[in-house]
Amino acid sequence: GGLLNNNSASAMTLISDSLTQYQRNVGILEKIATALLSNLTPGSRSELEQQYKAQCDVLRELEHRLREQILAQRSKTTTTQKQALQKLERDFERVQTSVTSTKAKVNRQMKQYQQQRAAAAAAGGANNDYYNNNSNNNNNNNNSANMLQQQHAQLLLQQQQDRLQEEIMREREEEIRNINKGMHQVNEIYRDLAHIVGEQQDHVDQIEDKMEDAKNTAQSGLDQVHAANEKYGNTQCVLM
Repeated sequence: GGLLNNNSASAMTLISDSLTQYQRNVGILEKIATALLSNLTPGSRSELEQQYKAQCDVLRELEHRLREQILAQRSKTTTTQKQALQKLERDFERVQTSVTSTKAKVNRQMKQYQQQRAAAAAAGGANNDYYNNNSNNNNNNNNSANMLQQQHAQLLLQQQQDRLQEEIMREREEEIRNINKGMHQVNEIYRDLAHIVGEQQDHVDQIEDKMEDAKNTAQSGLDQVHAANEKYGNTQCVLM
């Protein structure tokens, strides 16, 4: 029992560590997305898009590993560990929701960017760059102001998400510590019970030995009575 509990606690810690790694990589993705959403220069944007796609691939691998770890642990947890596992799953789903939202925003912006480039090319732009073809200074100023507002909003969102992730991590670490403490207490109880059973077994063995001695003594007395009856014939021998 103690070994099984220790293995389960180790598996829970592994899931917690994997979720922490996943959250950190989500933070990296969101920072790349923030830079991508505010960058409209074709050269540097292309590099950011490659980084964004690579980070999405990393997250897919981490998500797959986390799902496998959670599924493998569902049938092995105790009642207390099951509650902690459910909390980890909720945290996982919450972070996945954040990833889905970030991807949706990036996909919308990338689609708009491609449409703008296509419109600029269709209008006969020399270098297929929508923003280089836009010679209206007022529009440029408005675009700069919008970009600054967007960067500020993204920064605030990132700060909120960072605080949320830190809170989730603190809660999960506290739960894991409580689980490990509970497992330690359970193991202590098992050891105490084993010690008590060992001591009681000695008393049981002594009782069995005395019962065996009593049986042998009774059998010996009965044998003597039979021997006396056979020796004295009809003389009655009464055992008091």
